[in-house]
Amino acid sequence: MSKPVTAKINIERSELAKIPFIDGANIGERVLTTLTFFDEDKWHFWIPTPDGLHFLLGQPVEGDYFAKSREAESDVYLEFLNFMAQRACWLDALKPISGIQCDIHNLGASLAKIELFYEESSKRKTEVTRFVSTEIEYIFGVCRSLFDLLQETIGSIWGRIRLVDTTIMKKNLPSSFRKMVMSDRDRMSSEQIEEKWSIPRALADYYYRQGEFFEILRSYRDRISHHGHDLKFLFVTEKGFAVSADAEPFSRFDVWNEEHMQTNRLASLRPVLAHIITETLRACEEFTWVIQSIVEFPPEIAPGYKLFLRGHHTAQLLTMNKVLEDCLWWENQAEQQPKMQNKTSLLTPDPPPVPAVMTATTSTPSRSLAPGKA
Repeated sequence: MSKPVTAKINIERSELAKIPFIDGANIGERVLTTLTFFDEDKWHFWIPTPDGLHFLLGQPVEGDYFAKSREAESDVYLEFLNFMAQRACWLDALKPISGIQCDIHNLGASLAKIELFYEESSKRKTEVTRFVSTEIEYIFGVCRSLFDLLQETIGSIWGRIRLVDTTIMKKNLPSSFRKMVMSDRDRMSSEQIEEKWSIPRALADYYYRQGEFFEILRSYRDRISHHGHDLKFLFVTEKGFAVSADAEPFSRFDVWNEEHMQTNRLASLRPVLAHIITETLRACEEFTWVIQSIVEFPPEIAPGYKLFLRGHHTAQLLTMNKVLEDCLWWENQAEQQPKMQNKTSLLTPDPPPVPAVMTATTSTPSRSLAPGKA
C-alpha cells in the first residue's frame, strides 16, 4: 500500500572504506540499504554527497540501522528485513523492501490510533466506532498489500538464482501473490504450485502453507474494497472494542477462549488485529527461513551486526505476542510485552540453521550502491 520513491546513489569503493562496519569487498552488485550504525554506545551516520561520504552527528527517529544489539527497547528486529539488507538486497528488490518497511510503520501507527480511540471513548464518551471500523479496514488492506510486496521481493530474488539442476526450466514468477497460490478461485496444492511455476518443493510447500491465511485476508479485503461491505457489528465495552466471536471472518482465526469473553460471546478485537498483523509478518519470516534452506547467498554486508527498525509506533508491534497469549483487552494497557532478546525476532522462536542446496549468482563491480530519496 505504501509507495516509497527510491533512487540509487553510486559510491566508490574507496569511499566505502570509510565505514569500518561493512565488508566492502563482498558487496558485489548488492545495495546498502542504510548508512546508519550504532556501535559501542555511539551513533555513526554517513550521508552520500558529490564529494563522497560525509560523517554526521545524529541519530534516526524513524528508519533502520545496523547494530550488535538494539539501541532502544522499542526498536524492532525481523529476520526478513535483516536477511534482505545483509544478504539479498539487490537494486531491483529495494523498492518492495522499502514498501514493506513503510507498511510495518503504518501498521504500528494504526494500532496506536485504535488505542487513542479507546482512550477518547473511555474518558469523553465520544462515539468512535466508525473511526475504529475504518482503521480495521485499513489494516486488512495494508496486510493484503504487503503480501504482494513480499511476492515482488521473492520474484526479484528468484530472477538472480541459478539452479543447480540445469534440467529444470526456470520461470519468471508473477508479482501477484494470488497468482502464485490460486488458480481462478481455488487454492492450489503444493504439487500444483511446484508444477506450474517450476520451483523447488520446499518453496511450493511454503506458498501452500501461506495460502489459507492469504485467502481469508484477500476475501475480506475484496468484500470491503470491491463489494461495498463494511464491519457492521463493532461493540464498545468498558474493556474496549469487541466483535462477536461467531462473526466472519474473525471466527476463523481461533484467537479467543471462553474465559476471556463477555456475555453474548463478545470477544476482544485486539487479539484479532494482533493475529492479522502477526501472520502477515510471519509469511515474511518463514520465507526467509525457507529460501536460505535451498539457496546459497553471498556473505553478510555488515558481519556481526543486525538490522533494526526504529519508528514512532514500533513499540505497538512489540505488544502483539502478549495480546495473543492472554487475549488482552484495551483495559490491559499496562500489561506490555516483556523485553525482547537482542537476537530474537519479533516473531519467536527463531528457526535452526538449515543447509543450502542451490546457489545464487552475484558479481563484483567496481562501484556499489546506496539508497537515496528522489
